[in-house]
Amino acid sequence: MRTLLIQNGQLLSPVNGYRGEKKDILIRDGKIAEIEDSISAEGVSVVDASGCYVTPGFIDIHTHCYPKAFLGLEPDVLGLKRGATTILDAGSSGADNYEDFRRNFIDKSRTKVFTLLNVSKEGLIRGHELDSMDKLDEAALKKTLEQYKDNIVGLKARASASVVGQMGLTPIAEAAALAKETGKPLMVHVGNYPPALTEVLKLLGRNDIVTHAYHGKKGGILNEEGGIISEALEARERGVLFDIGHGVASFSLRVFEKALAKGFDCDLISTDLHVENYEGPVYNIASVMSKILNCGNTPEQVIHKCTCAPARHFGLKGLGELKTGYTADLNLITVDPCSEEIADSIGDTVMLKEKITVRKTVYSRGEESEIFGESSAD
Repeated sequence: MRTLLIQNGQLLSPVNGYRGEKKDILIRDGKIAEIEDSISAEGVSVVDASGCYVTPGFIDIHTHCYPKAFLGLEPDVLGLKRGATTILDAGSSGADNYEDFRRNFIDKSRTKVFTLLNVSKEGLIRGHELDSMDKLDEAALKKTLEQYKDNIVGLKARASASVVGQMGLTPIAEAAALAKETGKPLMVHVGNYPPALTEVLKLLGRNDIVTHAYHGKKGGILNEEGGIISEALEARERGVLFDIGHGVASFSLRVFEKALAKGFDCDLISTDLHVENYEGPVYNIASVMSKILNCGNTPEQVIHKCTCAPARHFGLKGLGELKTGYTADLNLITVDPCSEEIADSIGDTVMLKEKITVRKTVYSRGEESEIFGESSAD
């Protein structure tokens, strides 16, 4: 469709000043053409958004959508089919296989896919990708970054014992140095010791991201007294961001609630969707947002953290806002009262009092727009 009219929706995009105001949105040639109190247009497809919030399309910054990697699934399975119009693949490919990922999956998907290139040249083809410095090829990484700077928006490294083996902190320090040299933000997966989170955090600088920041494993973001470790506080002062990255074993409701009580909220919300968790406990971005909402964030906060915040951080032009001239990627959602028990990735549960559900998704590429039907939060 070249022209589409969204009527009677309550707009929710805090960065644009919308906190539930009823407005109409006219989409023309894949862009947001008008936002007004009321728009009349003949001969156009109309979507009645009565009873729904209209938000920018959700951006999920941590997925694994390179099917040849050991965790990977097709981009559209993790993106549009689960209510995200844009997703980032977090390190599934490296310099050796990025071109295959680009040619056979990124370019063929309907979901917009951007890449965090693994600092390991082999990506996640086998795992244990940073257990030898031979798996880092600095020249090949820089060449790939330069050639595909339209799509590669950052770097990825996993700082976990099962990944680095006997190498400890060494490959993570190299990754941080490469990120600083190339001007790309580094997303670091934090998990099982070694290396220690306290030492990893010291390596990171402005715009770098800690994903799985609120896991429930030993040596996490909380100290023995239940406070926030000083290294995390110092990292945030330097401009390091902290991401949910739910995953199959990397998000604890209790850790997040304690951190939130100490004023250490997340900056970004992502799923870490992959083959082992897309049917539970993660399901989709709306499900993760619902958990964060019920821990104490407001609807405005959770929407911001998976729309404008990631779009601006990674320089995703024309995405993440309800603004004329921007790409017409939109979600129609409801925030419904409920009483439903839902689990984190370590077996703890929370009783949802409110639940975010994606009812329709409007997705635009080029001058065409499509409407996707209901995508449940569970």
